[in-house]
Order: sequence, then structure tokens, then C-alpha cells
Amino acid sequence: MPLSGIDLESVALRLRGGTQRCAGWLDVFYNGTWGAVCSNALQDISMSIICKQLGCGEQGWLENRPVPTGSGPSWVDNIECRRLRNSTLWQCPSAPWHPQSCAPGEEAWITCAGVSEKMMQDSGEPLNCSSTHSCPGEAVLRVRGGEDGCSGRVELWHAGSWGTVCDDSWDLADAEVVCRQLGCGPAVDAPTGATFGPGSGPVWLDEVGCRGSEASLWSCPAEPWGLGDCGHKEDAGVRCSRDRGPPALPPALAHTPGAPLAHPPALKAGNLPM
Repeated sequence: MPLSGIDLESVALRLRGGTQRCAGWLDVFYNGTWGAVCSNALQDISMSIICKQLGCGEQGWLENRPVPTGSGPSWVDNIECRRLRNSTLWQCPSAPWHPQSCAPGEEAWITCAGVSEKMMQDSGEPLNCSSTHSCPGEAVLRVRGGEDGCSGRVELWHAGSWGTVCDDSWDLADAEVVCRQLGCGPAVDAPTGATFGPGSGPVWLDEVGCRGSEASLWSCPAEPWGLGDCGHKEDAGVRCSRDRGPPALPPALAHTPGAPLAHPPALKAGNLPM
């Protein structure tokens, strides 16, 4: 059955264990824990929805892979998405969600067709996003819990869910990039330790290492998306000067609280990772 009655901002997808970001064991973040998705009943339409949700193209296929031991819970089985009615995995009909959904060996490994869009590195060289953890399929930025839209806990929309940024290595250079994206002027502080309260959902980025000149937070070096070791007590924040000049990026790349959420296109030549 589709998920209902829960905060869908606390649900997310990832592909784990592959050599590139668009292939791996399919995991869903639910009830505070990553767990597997079972391969039973997965058809082309379900895999298309999954791959699109991950920013990995519109086609995918199952592969037979030996299942690693000690993989944790398995959340959902018998997913049967419908082409015209479902746009995310958790809208699709399925068996009831519980932590022992898969029999041994039923965990799904999916390979998506991927994307070949070109994105620009800070050096001006194109970055091939079909084979790196550094490129989110789609990402958007916001702050929450602060006094206004120029201060708060940093949150990123990625792979169908809002998540936070870990404060490991978080400093003023990282905050500078966030403040510029928000159109809020220079950064004045880079609070750590969940100063603005703990968030929910995945901790998307860890060990962010911006220089301060990057065009977006997801252009900065970091651990692979969703694979850090932080909890929400370590959520990073920003305080910006509130000198609202013209934003450095198109407005679609920054989200103001209360405004409709727009999923921006990637920054193309001439955007994190799962």
C-alpha cells in the first residue's frame, strides 16, 4: 500500500554499493533507517519511476547480485507502480511496509540508464555526471529554523527528500557558498551542532570542503551523498549578512520558505550524490 499519514520529507531513496551513482542496491530511508527494497514484482514502470526520482534517467533494469550479509532491514515488497498515477516510489501500491519485507536474496540491485548531462566544474571544465558522486540529479537549497530566510539550518532537496548537511569540516567558506546561493549577501557565521535545531530525513552531505568561490554547495568537495556518518545533532547552519543583492544563480536554485518548490535544471555547460 502507498505510504500515508507520515512526513514524506523523511523518506528518501539511494543506490548503494555500485561503482557509479546510478547503479547499486536500492535502499529507502524510512522510520529513521536505511533499508532494502525487494525485487519481487518490480516492472519497467517501477524502475523508470525509481531512476527518474534518483536523477538517473528514465530506464532501469534488475541485476542478479550476491546479497551482502548484515544489510539491515528491508522495508518494502511487491511494488507495483502505475505509469499515469505515480511519480515517486512511495506513491506506488505495495505490500505493507515493515522491516523484514524481503526473503533472503530478494533485495533489488538496479542499474539505471544514467544521465549524460554536462556540468561545469569551478575550473570551467565539463564534469561528466553519469559516473561521479559529485553531481546530484536535482538539488535545491533552503534554510530552516532561523530568524528569516537568510539564517537557519541548511537543507537540501535531493532524490525526493529534504535532508541536512553535517557540520564536520563546516566553516565560513561553506556558509559563504550557501549565502550566495540564497541571495543573502556574504556569510557572517557558520553555526554547528544543530544551532537551529535538528532536522529530519537523511544527512545528505558530510565533510563539505568549499573554497568559498563555488557556484553551489553541491559543487564543493564532500563525501558521497547520503553516505556520511553524522546524526542530526551535527546539522550545519548559516547566518548571512542579509545584504540581498541579485542572487549569483538563477532564482530557481534557491528556495524561499513559503514559496512553491521548483526543481531546478542542472547547471549545464555554456548540479550530490547518491
